[in-house]
Amino acid sequence: MEKSEYEERFARMDQWWETVRAELVAIISESPPRIIYHYTDIDGLLGMILTGKIWATHVSRLNDSSEYHHGMKIVADCVRNAMPASSKPLVEKIISEFKRVETYVVSYSTKHDLLSQWRSYSGGKVGYCLGMATDGIATLNDSTPLLEPVIYKDSLAQQVISKMVNRVDEYLQNNKFGDVEVGFLLGSVGGTLANLACTIKHPKFEEENEYRQFYQPGATSLQLEQNFRNGRFGLTPYVEVPFIEESRLPLRSVTIGPCQDADPEIYIVKTLLEKYSYLNVEVLVSEIPLRA
Repeated sequence: MEKSEYEERFARMDQWWETVRAELVAIISESPPRIIYHYTDIDGLLGMILTGKIWATHVSRLNDSSEYHHGMKIVADCVRNAMPASSKPLVEKIISEFKRVETYVVSYSTKHDLLSQWRSYSGGKVGYCLGMATDGIATLNDSTPLLEPVIYKDSLAQQVISKMVNRVDEYLQNNKFGDVEVGFLLGSVGGTLANLACTIKHPKFEEENEYRQFYQPGATSLQLEQNFRNGRFGLTPYVEVPFIEESRLPLRSVTIGPCQDADPEIYIVKTLLEKYSYLNVEVLVSEIPLRA
């Protein structure tokens, strides 16, 4: 295949895929609230304040990793059910590919004082919930990872996947199909399915009203260094995700989790914020009583 033909076919698919993505976004996207919240422990708070970045954890080490497997199963089942039998070899390749996609995730909530989140992220000590301005978190130009709402209804996930599968099938029926198209679909569709698998959660978690940022090294021009830390489930890969303002959190509030004596906690958090020039940041205390 000559270079000009390769570039033409790739450009055609790229343009088609942008149209498909716009259709999918119209189904699942909603404007995030002005402020969203990230729950963390002492180490997370200090690391974020000192670096102006947030940690995105490898999907295999998320606190609710069982929900990721829930999402993976729904995605795989939906793709198999929606794709015509004639495309089965491609379907199995796409499913195999999306399961191998390296994905790192940052979790946010629209609520700043949830008992379930304090239990999950405080590490058995005092926890912290950082209120972030969404206009400082994510862009669409690959300078920061995408920010997406979590899907709590399997029916909505099925609608999104069915739409995408139908568009893929239409393209295969009406266009030349070869190595270029296979490679493009494996990468683009596989990456999108991996994101969907990370956004689908069981309805019992709906109270969290969660948003997530996704970083996939092979799907963006943004290249972040992989690091490792001691996590809840052992050795944990993560990357440090930047915000729109370099080395600076879009921080608007810090809520201190349930604690024995709030006054010294408030004083220390305010002192920390002042030291690193985070002025006019509201410091709040959880209204959930500490269980003795």
